[in-house]
Amino acid sequence: MRIALPLAGTLLGALSSLAQASVPTIEGEAALQTRWHPQQQSRPSQTANDNSVAALAEVYWESENRNHSISFSPFGRFALEADARTHADVRELYWNGVFRHLEVRAGISKVFWGKTEILHLVDVINQDDNLENLDGEDKLGQPMLRLSYRVPNGELVGFVLPYFRERAFLEPADRLSAPLKVDTDGAIYESADEETHLDWALRWQGYVGNLDFGLAHFSGTARDPQLVLNDTTAPTRLLPVYPLLKQTSIDAQLTLGSWLLKLEALVRDTATLQPAAGGAAFVDTQYSAATGGFEYTLYGLFDTAADLGLLAEYLWDERGVEADTAFQNDLFLGGRLALNDMAGTALLGGVVMDLDTDSLFLNLEASARLDSNTAIGVQARLFSNIPPEDPAFYSIRNDDYIELEITRYF
Repeated sequence: MRIALPLAGTLLGALSSLAQASVPTIEGEAALQTRWHPQQQSRPSQTANDNSVAALAEVYWESENRNHSISFSPFGRFALEADARTHADVRELYWNGVFRHLEVRAGISKVFWGKTEILHLVDVINQDDNLENLDGEDKLGQPMLRLSYRVPNGELVGFVLPYFRERAFLEPADRLSAPLKVDTDGAIYESADEETHLDWALRWQGYVGNLDFGLAHFSGTARDPQLVLNDTTAPTRLLPVYPLLKQTSIDAQLTLGSWLLKLEALVRDTATLQPAAGGAAFVDTQYSAATGGFEYTLYGLFDTAADLGLLAEYLWDERGVEADTAFQNDLFLGGRLALNDMAGTALLGGVVMDLDTDSLFLNLEASARLDSNTAIGVQARLFSNIPPEDPAFYSIRNDDYIELEITRYF
């Protein structure tokens, strides 16, 4: 009762503010995307092209006193060749309320943790939208209750995550896919509660002088699945395995003039599914991983308005070659060019070098505005010298692509 009465008062206050209706803002974008794969397919059944259209809407409403807001962001893509890429998602649908030092968010939302450029190691709240891209930048909306309390120079944030969203996978006939079908209907969970396991997280984020930091702990179902072969004779397929995960992490960025020093590091207690007498069993495992480096910016390059950022990061995983990630002992070198012109022209490029196998992953991204409502983006991803023991890139070693996207904003 002592909890229920204040909560009832809070909800009544929220409803009263919501009754003071204001006009919502509606914005949107539509995009045409084409991917060209210059290399021969790894499997004869794979499609040669990948053309699609996508749309995203953003509806935002705010009360007159600005203490309450509602956000709604639906997204959808229709693919002409790669059928698995045809999908839709509610990126965000939440109510947000501000009560002095406390901010409450309830619904479906997205959260980002991290500081480094090439790999967002500590970002663990939302599931990757694997159908959009392989870089982990696109995320599915996550059901959550988020409580944020302002403290000097930062905030304390708590998350209650009542429902887990599985990762979707491309079909073997699609480029950038696994060689076998991933049977999501046969997903294996360590928790008997499966998708309804109650996950939670705590985070302290803030700044001290020129240092921005985040300290966090997450407990719940791991977002990155382990893929294992099914234990039946036919058809052969891969099953996603979702163990429980406890992750304690830090992300930090220190600004020193033209220098940005960046770090993400974590310790994970999780499990792997391993063969055992009479079947398979989850075996506990603990490991550490980190990525860190710097960005140095040359302002006013050659006496122009352009700025050039020089990037370098090292990616490390304690498990070494036994890690289920491609980035366990890798070096990233790259650059970020901003012309600071009317078109907002920007270019980001770099290469990730595996220091164990000498494999290379090259990435190039460029964007510019064609007019006030239209933008063009180009992305190129190339794989070179990928060995069979590389768990992430070997199956897509021939799937280099150049992507062109035209986006219209409304």
